Amino acid sequence: MVRPALLLALFLTACAPKAVYSEGGLRLCPSAAGGNCFLVSAAEAGLGGQGAQVDQFALRPSEGARGRLLIFLNGSGGSPAAGASGGLESWYGVGRAQGLHVLGVSYRSELAVGVMCRGDDACFEPTRLSQVTGRAQPGAASQVSSILEVEGIEARLKATLEYLATRDPEGGWSDFLTADGVRWEATFVSGHSQGGGHAALLGKRHAVERVLMLASPCDALTDGSPATWLTRTAEWRTDASRFFGLWSPGDETCPAAPAIWERMGLAPSSRDTSGPSCAGQGAHSAPLTCTSENAERWKRLLQP
Repeated sequence: MVRPALLLALFLTACAPKAVYSEGGLRLCPSAAGGNCFLVSAAEAGLGGQGAQVDQFALRPSEGARGRLLIFLNGSGGSPAAGASGGLESWYGVGRAQGLHVLGVSYRSELAVGVMCRGDDACFEPTRLSQVTGRAQPGAASQVSSILEVEGIEARLKATLEYLATRDPEGGWSDFLTADGVRWEATFVSGHSQGGGHAALLGKRHAVERVLMLASPCDALTDGSPATWLTRTAEWRTDASRFFGLWSPGDETCPAAPAIWERMGLAPSSRDTSGPSCAGQGAHSAPLTCTSENAERWKRLLQP
């Protein structure tokens, strides 16, 4: 006799939606995301490690391509799907409508940096650098001591772009690669919460076109003051004029973001602290998930 649990598993498998593929063998996004949207896991791009099976989102521009790549990094415990919330009106949808290629990157993000560092000023930057590079750094939180290079943001970004360039050769993905890796000067690096802090660090490490921080960075000491690594110095590779932030009033998860932007040297016009919230969404998630309320703000952030 076939067990009921087995029957249920067989039924669910038979009824599960089948993946639809492009001519190049890329999995297509759900139709709500529009055309030329692909799902690519790090595993498909040839990398292992934690989260390697998580879907990353890659979208071609829906308007005239500007030759710029919008990278998105999710918050703690999230995934690249966060940037797709809202379909055509999502962060990804608005980005592609502005002529940008879009790539939501999966990385090792299961724990919040604030929880790992607990206000220890010397912990924040090496912990983030470990997550960005996939190489454990001296002084980083113990929770990232076992991180693998294939779990880091930079490795997954490069591998995914190479995979897309092969599977979607007409898509323009190769424009964002060089012989040494990622063509950083052609990127808009964005992120929400923990991901926004990583975006800031990438802007410190590389000369990028733009850094876009949604409800972030949040690295603060126990007294609420900004972490030292966020102080603008000559070593920052991206000019302060290319950093922009969006924050919603009442954000108790990341209350330090406005003060951090000032410490980072952002001009007042680049610090939007009036992002609206919406029903069912808290102030911390609002800059990413309240789509119709923030769409015009996003357009301003992403326009040439």
